[in-house]
Parts: sequence; C-alpha cells; structure tokens
Amino acid sequence: MKQRSRAGGGPTKSRSVAAKARTRGSAPKPARASASAGAKAKVAQLALELQEARERQAATAEVLSLISDAPTDLAPVFDRIVRNAARLCQSVLSAVYRSDGERVHLVAYDQFSPESVAAVRKAYPAPLSSGNLISVAVRERRLVHEPDVLVSGGYSELQRTSGYRSILVVPMMRDEVAIGAIAVMRLEPQLFPKVQVELLKTFADQAVIAIENTRLLTEVQERTRQLSQSLEELRATQDGLLQTEKLAALGRLVAGVAHEINTPVGTSLTVASAFVNKANRFEVDVASGGLRRSTLTEFIGASREAASQIIINLNHAVDLIQSFKQVAADRNVSDRRRFDLGEVTEQVVKGLRSGLRSENLLVRVECEPNLAMNSYAGPYGQVLTNLVINSAVHAFPDGVRGSVHIAAQALGKDKVEVLFSDDGCGMTADVRRQAFDPFFTTRRDQGSTGLGLHIVHNIVTSRLGGRINLETEPGGGTTFRIIVPREAPPEFTAK
Repeated sequence: MKQRSRAGGGPTKSRSVAAKARTRGSAPKPARASASAGAKAKVAQLALELQEARERQAATAEVLSLISDAPTDLAPVFDRIVRNAARLCQSVLSAVYRSDGERVHLVAYDQFSPESVAAVRKAYPAPLSSGNLISVAVRERRLVHEPDVLVSGGYSELQRTSGYRSILVVPMMRDEVAIGAIAVMRLEPQLFPKVQVELLKTFADQAVIAIENTRLLTEVQERTRQLSQSLEELRATQDGLLQTEKLAALGRLVAGVAHEINTPVGTSLTVASAFVNKANRFEVDVASGGLRRSTLTEFIGASREAASQIIINLNHAVDLIQSFKQVAADRNVSDRRRFDLGEVTEQVVKGLRSGLRSENLLVRVECEPNLAMNSYAGPYGQVLTNLVINSAVHAFPDGVRGSVHIAAQALGKDKVEVLFSDDGCGMTADVRRQAFDPFFTTRRDQGSTGLGLHIVHNIVTSRLGGRINLETEPGGGTTFRIIVPREAPPEFTAK
C-alpha cells in the first residue's frame, strides 16, 4: 500500500509543480512587454538623434564645400548658412551680420516677410554702441540667448513684424575680435537646445573661415597684381636690354622672370591652400566635439608655420624684383662724362681688393696710359665688378687660389679693347653657350640668380655701345674680350 501511495502520489505532485511553474512563468509578461516598448522607444529616439546629427553634418559639409568652391564669393556661403540655421534650429528667422568696427550690417537673412525686410532695412546698419541684441553680442564678444525678449526687454521693430519671442545670437570671432554675428529667432518663448547652440557656433566659425579665406586670397591677389605690374615694367625695358646680338634671348628673359617670380608666389599660394584645408579639418574636429589639446596645439603651430612661409616667399619675390631691375641698366645710374680708362679701372679694382671675401684671388691691372673716354664710368665699373665676382664664385670654387688679369689698350683711333682673363677652371662648351643668358647659373643652390654675366653683356652692348666675346675651355681659364668706342654713340646717350 505504501508503494502504491508513493506511486500514486507522484503524478499529483508533478501536476502541482507544473501548475506552480506556470504561475511563476505567467507573472513577468507585462514587465517584459514594458521593457520591450521602452527599448523600441529608445531605439527610435537614437535613430532620430542620429538622423538629426547626419543632417547637421551634411549642412556643415555643404557650407565647407561652398567655401572651397567659391573662396572669394561670400554671398552663397552666407545664404546657405542662414537657410540651414533656420531649418535645423526650427526658427522663424535667421540672419548673418557683419561689423565694420563702428556699425553692424545685415548681409544675409532667411524667412523674412516683406514687413520684416522693411523693418530691418530701417534698423540697419545699427551702431555698434546701441542696445540692439546683435550689437551687444558683437560689442561684448559673447553669446546672447534670450528665452523671451518681451520679458528681457529685447523688443524691436523686427520683433513686432515677425512676432518672435526667443533669440539666439552667436558672435563670429577672429583672433579675439568679433567681426559679425549669426542669429536665429523662434516664436516659442523658450531657450534653444544645447545641440542647436553648438550648431550655430559651428556656422559662426564657418562664416569666419569664409571671410578669412576671402581676405587672404584678396591679399594674395593684390600682391600678385603688384608683382605682375612689376613684371610688366620689366617687359617694358626689354627693348633696351638686348638691342644687338641678344635679341633671341628676349623670350627666355620673360620666361625666366615669370619663373623666378612665380616660384615664391606659387609656394605662398600652396602654403595658404594647405592651411585652409587644415583649418577645414580643424573645424570638423570642433564641430564633432572631438577636439583635443594636441590637435589645437598642432593647428596653432601649423598656422604660425604657414604665415612664416608666406612672408619668407613673398619677401624673396620682392628681392627678385630688385635684382631684375638691375637688368635694365637704368640710364640714370651714371652721367656720361670724360675719364681715363686706366684710372677708372685702377679705382674699381682697388675697391674690389678690399671688399673681396677670398684672400686667395689676386687681381692685376695692366692698362695703356692716356685712354681718354667720353662714356659712362659707372656702368663700366659695374662690368668689371660683375666679372671679378663671377670669377671669384665660379672660376675658383672652394677657396682655390687663382688670379685675374685685366688689360686695356687702344684699338685703332676710336676704340679700346679690355681683356679680362682668369686662370680658373674654365667652362664646358654647353655652359659657354649659355653664359650670357638670363637666369642661367651652375650655382643656383648657393644663391646665384644667373644675372651677373647677363647684366655685363647688356651694359657693354647697349650702354657702352660695344661688344663682348667669351673664350674658355675646361681647365684652361676664361677670357672676356670687350671692345667699346671711346665716344659713346648718340643713341646710347642718357636722356
């Protein structure tokens, strides 16, 4: 019986346990349903936030694209900013303002009614010292965020025509100076969400980038215009540079000038462009909230380096312009006068001996007496100076000892011959062919511009009315044979 009782009791107990299990299992169903609904709501909220973030990112990228595509046109950039600001901040009005230091000007707006436009035209430009909220934000360089202008006292004619109640104004800052502001206005009397405040700050920073780009490019274009004007002046002197056998080199002169000037200008533009790209990436980091101290430090360093490179290259361009002007051998440098060629030669060489850096170069002079000239002593001295310097730099590299010999003698009744020779390393046939060409040099890496012998040729053939020949061979030294008239021809007389 006991066994039957135990056997019979088994199913009953089992059913009881199952019933309890069912009871325990049925109780959490409402809680699970509630958790599932909450998770779905959270997912939906995250999806909405993600969509809004994507829209904000797309809007900022769109503005950056406009800045890149039209760096000198601010109107489309400002128009797109106010449209995106109005849409993403759910505002009834949005506007961009610029400051000239004394007044605030409205430069772009969105969703303004005709009445609002009329009110704005009446109110702006507004004095920077006024109580206008835009002026306050610019003058005090701070964000203005009023949940209800009727309560705070920010009432204006624009508020009356549009009916807005809340306003958010973000100043546009450049180097601690407010150069303008962006504002959005809403009908509801409430503060703008933090994410919209940050978005408007991003738009303000992008507006500053656009303004800075325009300013920098305008400055570069103005500098380029000045350099181009100088280039035109150089081109205007070409007729006086090569009036004899160097007419074929005129084209190379223009190409050389353009190349020499475009190199530093092109470098400056490249540096400026790279800096703009770095600024754009920096702006993206700021907008995403992922800005780190190291990134900021890197950006500051890059800014300083970019400015330094631009200044160095533009100063180099200025120095080149000054060198190019020497090519013209300005007729006003020296007056035509009577002089003894031997005496002037001795005077020039005496000054060169004391000024030469190398003590290993011996300069000897041997001139026939009484070589009376009616010509230009100054340009003749410049010819000798350039020839001596050319020998010191090119004929005797690395401090090698050597000598230069200058001899002058009469050639017939009306001409003189000056032989300038050195016992240096000489020139190859290829170098000899290009020796007088503008900007040709074998030592550009050491600062030579390739204008020394070109200037010599121009002075001899145009100013002094003579000719110059070059004889040289590798290892055999170099000789310049200069023949000039004792009386400078009338066509070369200074006017």
